Amino acid sequence: MIAFAFGLGALAVAFAGVHGVRLLRADPLDALTAQDRGLIHRSVQAKKTDVGPIGRMAQSLARELGPLMGDAYRRFMTRKIIESGRADYADFAQFMTMKSKLVILGAVPTLLICLYLNFWVAGVAFILALFLIPDIALWSKASERQEEIEDELPDFLDVLAVTVSAGLSFRGALERVIERSDGPLSEEMLLTLRQMDVGQSRTEAFEDLRRRTTSESLESFITALLQSEELGSPLTDALNQIALDMRRVTAQRARQKAARANPKISAVVSLVMVPATMILIGVGMFFAVDIDFGQLFGNLRQ
Repeated sequence: MIAFAFGLGALAVAFAGVHGVRLLRADPLDALTAQDRGLIHRSVQAKKTDVGPIGRMAQSLARELGPLMGDAYRRFMTRKIIESGRADYADFAQFMTMKSKLVILGAVPTLLICLYLNFWVAGVAFILALFLIPDIALWSKASERQEEIEDELPDFLDVLAVTVSAGLSFRGALERVIERSDGPLSEEMLLTLRQMDVGQSRTEAFEDLRRRTTSESLESFITALLQSEELGSPLTDALNQIALDMRRVTAQRARQKAARANPKISAVVSLVMVPATMILIGVGMFFAVDIDFGQLFGNLRQ
């Protein structure tokens, strides 16, 4: 009887071990839905991307520096964050955190260099440059994104006009064009559609789109769209005319860029290539003539 009991116990232990190994190899997320698994993965990813001690110091410093920069600076940089499509920063607080992190990371090496060289002006200038780098990068990214919107708009409107003339409603045609295109313009249009999905009217959604961008061509399109909705005029003709006008504006802007690039190329040639060519010619003449400078200087001393 005792042997039978030990046998049952050993069998139970073996069964528990096999079941435990199977549980270790199994994924507990398989029993969840796709939405629940996505939420868990996002929460885990958020925990993995902990800010760390430097990030926490930067956040504390950003909370102190933010009010010191003033409301005008906050509004201006928030505008640039929106124009850049929130590619790098979600809000002004995150932007200030990045600026503070650069200052913290650059403070220690700058202090060591200043103590070694005893030149504090260069250290202050370096810290100031680190503090301004995110501003310049954000300004550049916002400008590039707005230029991309300006360049994509004529083709976008041509396809939209053809789709509307094929018989689809404006909403359906806009969704169809967005599905088959990519870029910042499609992203902004998709955001406008999502705003209409949550209850905003078409006028309010496109007015928000007008405020999020600086493109004059896009503003003309929004004005023509809203006027067409109010007056009941055909939208296809207006889209074709706006696309044609925007292509003329794009060609004019390209010619202006080419005209501005000519002085820059001339400056590079004058400041870099001409001196480099003169140095190359001088070095070649030096080795070709093979002058003995020691003998030459000796003769001059005598």
